[in-house]
Amino acid sequence: MRLRPLVLAFSLVLGTGASARAQMQLTSSSAPALETMSVGAGRSLTTRGLASGLKLGEGTILHAGVFGDIGYDSNVFYGSSGSDKSAPVYHITPRLELTNSERDGSQPGGTYYDLVGSVDIRRYINSDTNVTDQNAINPTIGGTVEFSSGQALSFSLTDTFSRYQQAPYSEGPEPVTRDDNMASATLRFAPGGGRLRVMLRYTNLIDKYEGSFDTGSNMGNEGVLDIGWRWLPRTSLYAQISQGIITYLNSGGVDRSSHPLRTLLGVRGLLTEKLGVNLAAGYNNAFYSVGDSPTGFGNLGAIAELNYQMSLLSRAGIGYHHDFANSPFLGGYYNMDAFYGSYQQIVANRLVTYLYGRFENRRFGPTSTVDNTTVPATSTTVNRVDNSLTGGVAVDYMIGNFLMMGASYALSLNRTLSGGDGPTGTLNYTKHTLLFRVGFLY
Repeated sequence: MRLRPLVLAFSLVLGTGASARAQMQLTSSSAPALETMSVGAGRSLTTRGLASGLKLGEGTILHAGVFGDIGYDSNVFYGSSGSDKSAPVYHITPRLELTNSERDGSQPGGTYYDLVGSVDIRRYINSDTNVTDQNAINPTIGGTVEFSSGQALSFSLTDTFSRYQQAPYSEGPEPVTRDDNMASATLRFAPGGGRLRVMLRYTNLIDKYEGSFDTGSNMGNEGVLDIGWRWLPRTSLYAQISQGIITYLNSGGVDRSSHPLRTLLGVRGLLTEKLGVNLAAGYNNAFYSVGDSPTGFGNLGAIAELNYQMSLLSRAGIGYHHDFANSPFLGGYYNMDAFYGSYQQIVANRLVTYLYGRFENRRFGPTSTVDNTTVPATSTTVNRVDNSLTGGVAVDYMIGNFLMMGASYALSLNRTLSGGDGPTGTLNYTKHTLLFRVGFLY
């Protein structure tokens, strides 16, 4: 069966809230596609791979799209039960993409490029000025350039800038606004018949908070070496090591830097025609300049994923990920256990259904106050533990070649289990978001 290019163009990412948003980060452990799909800041639809588009020259195509979403947000300020405030909301999202990929989405040999720009214009419909103060214009712009010599050698450059404004976790304070820029350079080498594959990547990430949240602004640099050896036709043993450094741009005179090290050793690829795996474990550590770093079970990095392609039109997967993550405002870092899954079904080449869920247990590191700046330290133990749950479903239907209609529901929930009785407080909220979408693509 041959899928229509419009269906092939789908890239569904569903979710709400900061904890669910697919934030740019230093992905020094394996970056599984399933986990990437299971988080996000709202559903998106790529225009790359459409059979339409305006041909600007030899091999260059301009794609355009505009999406309108209207619906309901049950908890704008992530308040606890009784203090939550709801409001109707709408989004208008224009999108442009310039690429030299083919109309079916395939990449050309030699030099390939893809440049994308979009703006999410969010407006709440409410007479309360605290709610309408959360109206935002969130732009994203980025691009990829890749130079390849067959399958043996390739070099790529990518850069993405994104501004995201999120409502605070209580009514009244200023919104949380982040300006992120992530740039990377990647070299891939597969000598001979490709049994050995080597990937070397350098990434720079600037994570800038605006206003009173500027104390969390930081910059990360990271190098990653990934070596894979194919021992079955489509299955490889691999080893990965990454070393990073995270420095804070407004540290208040305290050295809050860390040097995260991650290693993985495992197996990935297809075991059968339909079943794919990614199983790996290794040693992790953060090496904070001040205070504690992960210890014990926190030094274990582990990932276990199963992906099953039932047919050309349906696929499902489940996964588990154990890691630590940098935490600019609470505890310096947190240890994380995440369980997630997703299911996608395409019906009659026009209807796309996507279902996902993700559960995270987060255990934050210790903190103390030094020079009025919260930094990692050993003197005061927070022991705060949070459970976070996100999930949702999206349905989109293609009308002809250019028009689509759809609907999505997303749940975002957080509960502080312990350690919230001190200065850190608790974060207990339940948020429902229902959106109906109309989109035009060319």
